[in-house]
Amino acid sequence: MNQLISEYLRPKSFQEMMLPNQLKNRLQRMLVEQNVMNMIFHGKPGSGKTSAAKIICDDEKFDVMKINGSLLTGIDTVRNKIQNFAYSMSLMNQKKIVFIDEADYMSKNAQASMRALIEETSINCRYIFTANEISKIHNALCSRMMPICFDLTSAQTESALDEYVKVTLEKLKQQTDSVDVSRVETIIRHYYPDHRSIANHLEFELN
Repeated sequence: MNQLISEYLRPKSFQEMMLPNQLKNRLQRMLVEQNVMNMIFHGKPGSGKTSAAKIICDDEKFDVMKINGSLLTGIDTVRNKIQNFAYSMSLMNQKKIVFIDEADYMSKNAQASMRALIEETSINCRYIFTANEISKIHNALCSRMMPICFDLTSAQTESALDEYVKVTLEKLKQQTDSVDVSRVETIIRHYYPDHRSIANHLEFELN
């Protein structure tokens, strides 16, 4: 298997994600109607935040700028990159989205400048943040976006686990004939719902 297992197993649609149906359906409706809200996807590492953002941002209907908040943390990124993109018109007349992954690493000054930018460009652009720790996002910025928690309750985790095992095994069997079903299931049940940890351990076992 040449492709990283983490990327191969990454959901390509909301229906593939182990999230409450109400949330999946709402996000899907935003995508179909091209009416995306300003949102902060937050929760534990590996809970599916980035995957959900990518499902929206990879849609060809949108003109997207992707920013890694852990690498580009300062106010210069907002002024020189995000601001120019958000204010400009799309060449293809597409709706614009700024996706900031790991936005909780952004500096206080950068977050402060984002507050006004979100309001001033609301007609032309939408914003999606992901954050492991939403407490690091300033309250005034959170109030301008819809916080969506990706952490599952115990009951939700239990109900989704068997389905996740089934779907993962089906995907792996499409790529290789030498799948140790028992070992794969053990890894999933030990690390679930941390999808990234599951993928990393499966990568080690299978490649």
